[in-house]
Amino acid sequence: MEIRVQQLKEIEKPLLLLSRDELFGENGKACQLLADGDLLKVLSLPSSVEIFQHFQEYFENRNIEDSLTRSVQSWLDADNSFERQVQVLSVGVVALLAFVQDNWSGPNLEESLAWLKQSCNIESVDDFQSVLVSNLVLDGEAIVSVCRHLEFLAVARAALLVDLPDVKTAKWWKFRCLMIHQRVLDEKSPQLHDQLILLKDQLLQSEYIKQDKDLNILLQLEVAHMHLMYHEVQPSGEVLAKAVEAAGLTVNLTGALGKRTRFQQRELPQLTLDVKSHVPSSALHISQENLPKDLKLDDDVRLDKIAFSNSVDGDYGILSPIQQACVLGTFSQTQKCQPKDKLADEELLAYLTCLLSQPQVWSFQLSCLLFRSKIESNHSRTVERSMTQTQTLVDAINSSTPDRWQRFHLIFCSYMGPIWKLEEELASLLLSLGCVNSALDVYLRLQCWEEVIACYNYLKLRHKAEEIIRQELEKKETVKLWCLLGDATDNVECYEKAWILSNKKSARAQRHWGLYFFHRKQYGEAISHFQESLAHNSLQTTLWFQLGYASLQHEDWATAATAYRRCCFLDPENFEAWNNLSKAYVNLGQKNRAWKALQEALKWDYENWRVWENFLIVSLDCAVMDEVIRAYHRILDLKEKHVDVEVLEILGRAIIEDLPDCDGVPCKALLDKSLQLLGRITAQVTNNWKVWRVYSRLTSASPNPTPETQTRAVQHMQKAHRAAVADASWVNDTKICMEVLGLTEELANVSLACAHETSNNKQSLSILSSAKLSLRSTLSKTKQQRFSLLTGQIEEEIQPQYQTLEALLEKITEALSV
Repeated sequence: MEIRVQQLKEIEKPLLLLSRDELFGENGKACQLLADGDLLKVLSLPSSVEIFQHFQEYFENRNIEDSLTRSVQSWLDADNSFERQVQVLSVGVVALLAFVQDNWSGPNLEESLAWLKQSCNIESVDDFQSVLVSNLVLDGEAIVSVCRHLEFLAVARAALLVDLPDVKTAKWWKFRCLMIHQRVLDEKSPQLHDQLILLKDQLLQSEYIKQDKDLNILLQLEVAHMHLMYHEVQPSGEVLAKAVEAAGLTVNLTGALGKRTRFQQRELPQLTLDVKSHVPSSALHISQENLPKDLKLDDDVRLDKIAFSNSVDGDYGILSPIQQACVLGTFSQTQKCQPKDKLADEELLAYLTCLLSQPQVWSFQLSCLLFRSKIESNHSRTVERSMTQTQTLVDAINSSTPDRWQRFHLIFCSYMGPIWKLEEELASLLLSLGCVNSALDVYLRLQCWEEVIACYNYLKLRHKAEEIIRQELEKKETVKLWCLLGDATDNVECYEKAWILSNKKSARAQRHWGLYFFHRKQYGEAISHFQESLAHNSLQTTLWFQLGYASLQHEDWATAATAYRRCCFLDPENFEAWNNLSKAYVNLGQKNRAWKALQEALKWDYENWRVWENFLIVSLDCAVMDEVIRAYHRILDLKEKHVDVEVLEILGRAIIEDLPDCDGVPCKALLDKSLQLLGRITAQVTNNWKVWRVYSRLTSASPNPTPETQTRAVQHMQKAHRAAVADASWVNDTKICMEVLGLTEELANVSLACAHETSNNKQSLSILSSAKLSLRSTLSKTKQQRFSLLTGQIEEEIQPQYQTLEALLEKITEALSV
């Protein structure tokens, strides 16, 4: 017993780090406990099989995982010693790593757990896997169909999910097991999410982990990965920041002069990563031959790497593997937060260049090369390397070197996807290059039926997609296949069959059913199916957004608000969700909440003028007048020209009448800022008379008027009048005619007031003369077009204003004659 106790204490940390040399090197302490690292041998040892000796007693209803768990618990209940807990942990860890090897790191394991299959009395391998799939389904979400050797995951869950109170690292391995289980499900599982959040909180409080710097950093990195997996960007960023700080790193993007192409004459600023380590660190010495090969860019124009003018730029210093893990975590966080555009690609490539400059960890190298391939697939000069590099990575996984333990090192924080995701990326690249048939072969092998349908549609062989799916249904009916048959044939009955097949538990069936109506704009029918789907799986971020949109179109504002709130909670960076949430709030009469929602939308899309326009309008409704001015300036930054007369008139009236804003502050304090705004607008748009009128009114509203401000007010009003009468047809429309008459009246009054106040007689005469001409012209034009021969008078509707202008003309004439 003492040997096992001492062994575990010595290898707990190396086992969490999956450090091959410390576990199985010359001084390795895990050789005896883990049978020299031979995973299948450990799982087949009599001492391992003994843990499940009661399996057949509990095996009923074809539930393999539950029977394994009860067997483990029974074995521990008989003697819950530390030695037995260690034995259970070692079996669970090895089973989990075997599953990871078979589906992530490679090469594939050909052998399986013969004793388990024999104990189940299931002869067919397909039947055995089918039972395991049904056992491992959570929240109605199916297991990925090409996942291999699920019995390893079942054994790992049985061993790691039982309570092992005396083993300090047991909960961490449980956390990893649940993470792996989530990653082989088709959709996010609320049940697994809740379990992971609970475990995360417990692990972050562990004194054993806190006392070890490397373990503390590693845990925070894995927790950040978990949050990102569920699109929880903010908590992920907070945990990641702590990990980077604990690792003694500062990581920032910066610019440096350099050349990107072979024939570039002038050096230009290039994005690079500024990484500074504040603690001594040492690299991991590993043969480069054992790492996935980094292919060089062979292009006639573009350089393989940026040639910086300063040799210091691009030199990242020596980073330890755990520090590299922090940089990789920062890359993934940035990738999740950034919009998908060329600038974001340049930022992401700066992180990858840093990591690829000093390859140390097999899983990091593979992840970084794949991430780079995805980015480069969008550029014509790098797409060829992208495809070749991806094929090289597929070959690296299937290669016999390096050994499994070198591949396992830090794999749980490497953001490395399963093997089938890598092959899907290769197929996607083939498809983008026009190799549709080659991509189709890969998709068929991986059973990516959605992509298969897309390929057949591209080849104009839609009937072929239906044939393939029906062939698979003949082999075995699944919810997913029935849903995809419905998509391929537009037959609603297929979704109903999928729903019934799942015992009315499948979120997928209801989602596909709802999307059938959604794409046909039958939003009322779609809403009920979306709600049913979300009731079974509430982590479907995209579906929450679609429910919100359907509810907006159906004018069900309360449902729309609920849906978009949930969408924003799951994906806080979705500016469209925040924007649409504000619209729902506006229609519910909750304008303050709408304003706050738009603030969040602007955080994530600061360059979208439409969001700023919505923010402008809602700010006006909420009487947040300083934000109205700021938003208008921002729209002008983005659009150059933008005129919203209604907004400007309301803003002008609030300032002139000195109305209080939302905080009770008089709006008169914003006069100078509003004048600056109007000056900017009128410099760009010179022919909108209503804008000039607001500008004149605000200029006149100065609390301490001077002859200069009054003169400017007159000038602005004169420009307003000229713009209003520029189109000679103004007099034909009664409404416009009355507006012009009112504007002319305002011009006359402003001119009289200015002439009365100014001490410059010459300027006074000039102002009054100009006003007289404008009045005469307006009256003459109006009389010509709006005079009634029957009554011998101006039309009744405009007669009062016409008479007012006549009186003002007489008053101005008298003033000029004095």
